[in-house]
Parts: sequence; C-alpha cells; structure tokens
Amino acid sequence: MSELRQKILDEVKRVVIKVGSRVLVDSDRGGVRLDYIRRLAGSIAHLMNNGKEVVLVTSGAVGAGMAVLGYTKKPAVMAEKQACAAVGQIDLMHAYREEFRKLNIAAGQILLSADDFRDRSRYKNLQNTFQVMLSKKIIPIVNENDSVAVSEIKVGDNDKLSSDVALFIDADLLLIFTDEDGLYDDNPKKNPNARLLHFVPKITPEIMALAGAAGETGSAISTGGMKSKLESIRAAVNSGCSALLGNGFKVLPHEFFESETHGTFFAGNAKKIGSRHRWLSFVSTPRGAVVVDDGAVKALREKHSSLLPVGIADVRKNFARGDLIEVLDASGNRLARGISQYASSRLSLIQGKKTAEVRTILGKETPEEVIHKNDLVLF
Repeated sequence: MSELRQKILDEVKRVVIKVGSRVLVDSDRGGVRLDYIRRLAGSIAHLMNNGKEVVLVTSGAVGAGMAVLGYTKKPAVMAEKQACAAVGQIDLMHAYREEFRKLNIAAGQILLSADDFRDRSRYKNLQNTFQVMLSKKIIPIVNENDSVAVSEIKVGDNDKLSSDVALFIDADLLLIFTDEDGLYDDNPKKNPNARLLHFVPKITPEIMALAGAAGETGSAISTGGMKSKLESIRAAVNSGCSALLGNGFKVLPHEFFESETHGTFFAGNAKKIGSRHRWLSFVSTPRGAVVVDDGAVKALREKHSSLLPVGIADVRKNFARGDLIEVLDASGNRLARGISQYASSRLSLIQGKKTAEVRTILGKETPEEVIHKNDLVLF
C-alpha cells in the first residue's frame, strides 16, 4: 500500500492544490492568514524546485471580505455575498502576489464560471492559457468569479472547481486541504476511536457514506463539507487523477510527498480518460435534460447507440443546440450526458416520434439523432 502511494507520488508531474476558507481566513479575528499564505508559498516553491507544475485553487475571497465589511457569518443575500467577494478578492490576491514575489515566482489570477467549462471553445482556450502559464513557471491562482456568479453560471463550491481544474489540465494529483486530518470511518469529533483512513483504493458507496459520519457540513465562512470533497475527489480519481485529503493547519503540500503518515490518499484509476471524455463526463455543467423510455435505456446501455427522438419521453429546462445535456431514465436516475443536436423548443415538438415523422414536422435536413453516439458518454 505505502509502496503504491510512493510510486504514484514519485511520478506526479502536475498538481492542483485546493485550500479552503477555514484554513485561509481567520474566523475569529477576520482577514487572511498571512503567515499561512507565506508558508504555503514556500511549500509550493519547494514543489516547483523539484520539477512539479502547480495550480492553486483558492477559497477565501468571501471570508476575507466579510471581515472588511463587518459580517460575522456569510450573508444570505446574493448581492451582499458578492460584495464581500469583490472586496476580499483584492486582499487575498495581494497576499499571494507578495509572498510569491519574495520567492521570485510570478502568479496570475484566473476567475472562472461554469460557462467557461460548458463552452468547448472557451474550455480549450483555458487549457491553452494554463499551459502557457505553467510552461513559464507562473502559478495560476484560480477562484470562482463569486462577485458576479449566480446559480445558473456557478461551478458550485471550490471543491468541485478544484476537481474540474484538475480534470481539464490533466493533472496527476489533486490535493484538497481542509481542517480535518483526512477521511475517518466515523465522526472524530464525537468518537475518539474514529480511525483515519490512510489509503482508499476505490470510492465505493460505503466510502461515500462516510461523508455523513464525518459530520462536516461547512461553517460560517466556508461552503463545502466532506460530502462535497468526496464527490470532487471521486470525479478526479475516476478520470485517472489521484487525490490527497489532508489538514491544512498541520501539513504543507510538499510534506505529503515526504511522509505517508499524512492525510488520506485516493488512488486514481490506472487508465486515464481522454480530454473530450473528461469534459463530457465530469467538468461541464449540463444546461438541461431529457427523460428517455425503457427502450432507449436498453439501446444506450447494450448497444451504445445514438439517442433518437423516438426514445424521448420528456424535455426539461431550456437549452440550445450544441449544449451539453443529461439523459435520465424514467425514475430520474442519471444515465448519460451528451451534446444535443436540437434546442429544447424543437425537441419538444418531436419527442417520442420516429424519424419519418420528425422529418415531416421539421424538414428533411433535420438531424436523425438527438445525441450522436460519438458525443455521448454513459455512466
């Protein structure tokens, strides 16, 4: 087990590090923990000197802004939360810039929204931007654009954002810091005999159930809990990226490479999946969904067929041609994702109809498939 972990870590080239608000922001006095950012920058410099490429996904903008604007807990009103993010982002990035500058390392800010991942051309442009920054040894510092984000364009929390970033830059390791030592088999705050899991070879339903046992559901300044972290880690490891979950108050990034006693290590799948498959499966956020009948479920699962209008029972939400959508079975279970060749308004006119009927309604040049099999990924 330890040999496997060490072998994987020795081969790691590209690392995504996610640091949460609880670690970055002083919840008692308010403001950014400057001493922590100083030590974090030094640790990242250590990794870079050892040949690693590093991307930093940072939380903390809202928490830092709360201190400036006098909030003691995260505001519920979206505009107030966004104001906190706008103010706090300045302090946060200034702290990072100054600490990396002392180490002769340049840092660049990248603010993202879900639309940056949904649109394939923007997605590819982002990949190119990251590649240039990493090739020039610039630290990309990533955060969601909280000062303008609304529910329709939010990636989610920064746990998901870190996983998305790891997937779209084809990282070898995702390192998520929290205020827990890792994943336990029970809630360590309630059970002193709870056991830290040092190695998780596969994320099973039983492992996911431990998120509830861990008892972490966010705080006055943070958003994600243990469930969010495990879901993000699961997406990463399923694509072939290994992951580490550890305590940001106790361990710095480079120390995970030097001792196996820190954190919980999640082994990535041995076979990495391609960029387009990763984008379809994990990174982009679907615009809408279609519900399919049992015949379509069977055709998709057993034959890996394209999805045709005749198999569609319902169309949900509004989406355009070329948008990523989810495919659900009659019970609402997620079956697949793919690129729709129809807008939702036109698809509603032809759902459940055979090809000949479809072309009578919409014309002979109408696509035969709603989602072509080459643009479809099953779960």
